[in-house]
Amino acid sequence: MSVTREEVLKSATRLFKERGFLLTTIQDIAEDCGIAKGSVYKFFPSKEDLFSEVFDQCHNDYFDQVDELTRLPGLSPEEQFIQQIILRFRYFIEYKHILVEFTELPIQQNPKFHPLRHKVRGRLIRWHSECLLHVYGEEIHPYLWDLVSIYRAILKEYLFWIVYEEKSLSLEETAKFIFDKLNVLVKHMMASDPKPLLKQASFERYLNWGLGNRQGEKEQILTELFREMDSALNILSSSAKHRSELSELCHFIQTEVRKAEPNLPLLQASLYYLEREKELKSLVIQLRNIIYSGI
Repeated sequence: MSVTREEVLKSATRLFKERGFLLTTIQDIAEDCGIAKGSVYKFFPSKEDLFSEVFDQCHNDYFDQVDELTRLPGLSPEEQFIQQIILRFRYFIEYKHILVEFTELPIQQNPKFHPLRHKVRGRLIRWHSECLLHVYGEEIHPYLWDLVSIYRAILKEYLFWIVYEEKSLSLEETAKFIFDKLNVLVKHMMASDPKPLLKQASFERYLNWGLGNRQGEKEQILTELFREMDSALNILSSSAKHRSELSELCHFIQTEVRKAEPNLPLLQASLYYLEREKELKSLVIQLRNIIYSGI
């Protein structure tokens, strides 16, 4: 019996979700797929590589749901903010073995997983800053990064109690409570006009997804990403014609980003089209971040 890379990934996601990293083996995943253990290694060199892919995909799926939430009609910025907190709590409860409980495991120090953590952290930081600006407006900009830091700390603490003591806390009430306290904090900051402690520079390492130590090497970073994109295209489970079309689109993006004045709307549309391919999604998100980061 032959299976696709996507089917192995789907099986691994379900087993990691149910049992966690330590209690799931490659043999378990192989048996669940109905294939030999060695067949799994054809797609993923190690259990750590497979878990990293699952971890990344789970965050991509989470942000897909976030995007859907932002497009819901009839929600005020305040209601949208509360709903995205509830969504975060629900999603992290469901995938706690993948998104929460890995922090004390050896995977945390894995050379491939470590930069992935930076990438995810940067994506969440950027999203939280956008949420705060959407609700409170540009007036909070001087204090934005202090508010991001405080908001993230509050979320992390309440997430712990919700994940491990979920019967004792209502998600809706907790989200509203957090939002109410943020309102008080923002009003106090605006009224007292304190000197900000944190600035965007403090977060650059994460906003650029672990690439902060190579700020002056944008061309090298792009080259590495496009090389990875080519490799991913070669093993894409689709027709040769479709792979060729995607390859041409990648070539267009490579050419366009190196122009003095690239066509940004066309670039955005091209990146969005590529992002629809699950196997390319993570790379496209990294690529978009580098293109628009200004580094």
